[in-house]
Amino acid sequence: MLKNPTLYGIPLEESENDQYLLQRRTDLVHTAASILDKHGLMKYDKKTGVFQVTQLGRVASHYYIKYASMSVYNENLKPHIGMIDLFRLFSFSSEFKQIPIREEEKQEIAKLMVKVPIPIKGSIEEPSSKINILLQSYISQFKIDGYAISSDMVYISQSAGRIMRALFEICSKRGWAQLSLIILNVCKMIEKRMWSTMTPLRQFK
Repeated sequence: MLKNPTLYGIPLEESENDQYLLQRRTDLVHTAASILDKHGLMKYDKKTGVFQVTQLGRVASHYYIKYASMSVYNENLKPHIGMIDLFRLFSFSSEFKQIPIREEEKQEIAKLMVKVPIPIKGSIEEPSSKINILLQSYISQFKIDGYAISSDMVYISQSAGRIMRALFEICSKRGWAQLSLIILNVCKMIEKRMWSTMTPLRQFK
């Protein structure tokens, strides 16, 4: 910012008046801290400028989860949700908001929707349904045709274990034993790419 202020949208007068851009940096820190405070990832005292991290904030930083995703989890995680709602909640993660539904994929997604074991809440037109279907297809080891949808599935599968472990940690810190066990089983399913109802012998080719 000091070397090239115009690249960061800083007017020339501002960079001349504030040689080290102290005010601009203070504003950036204040904005970021306010957002994290709003979403429950830290407590920010605006008068003293003191930061105090929360349990959610620790989990988010440990697993590299975006604040928008943590806000969704914080709002929707309940101690008695089942597998259907858990997979749906996973699909709402902001990490996947760039994944679109392409016209040429709809037929294949519709076929996979019928094959996946956990029912999908929502229509095939919603990107969250596609994410849910692709995660279940990854665990089920379904063959996927089409380069774009395969690359989406790779991206989802790479993030799935990390996000589920973060959800597990949130639940265990809150003392929700039943949901923690469900999520721990899902973590194992993602890692081994097989459903818990299958025989362990399926791990062998």
